[in-house]
Amino acid sequence: MKFIVDTNLASSPAWWLVDDDDHVIAWAGRTFVSLAHADQAAHDFRVNADDPDYRVNTRPDGGWQWTAWRPEGVRVAVSGDWFPNEGTAYDAARRVQQQACTAIGP
Repeated sequence: MKFIVDTNLASSPAWWLVDDDDHVIAWAGRTFVSLAHADQAAHDFRVNADDPDYRVNTRPDGGWQWTAWRPEGVRVAVSGDWFPNEGTAYDAARRVQQQACTAIGP
């Protein structure tokens, strides 16, 4: 697992957490004003991955996604994919919560 800090297709800086097969398992959920800010946000998430409140939500077609929120109401990460059910989304959030701190990166 590793963090990647780069620009998206619109040239806006962000961070992504990818697994060993290069599948995006989480991302910042927003873009930043600079690569330095994106790098700092990735670092903050890595060292504090167990602090946010991980919430699972659904979309009208039934897909599930997790988001991570700081106590002050700031969203700090979003799942890299949608999941077929609530339990799978919770499991994915738990894995990120437990393993992001060991990821390579900022």
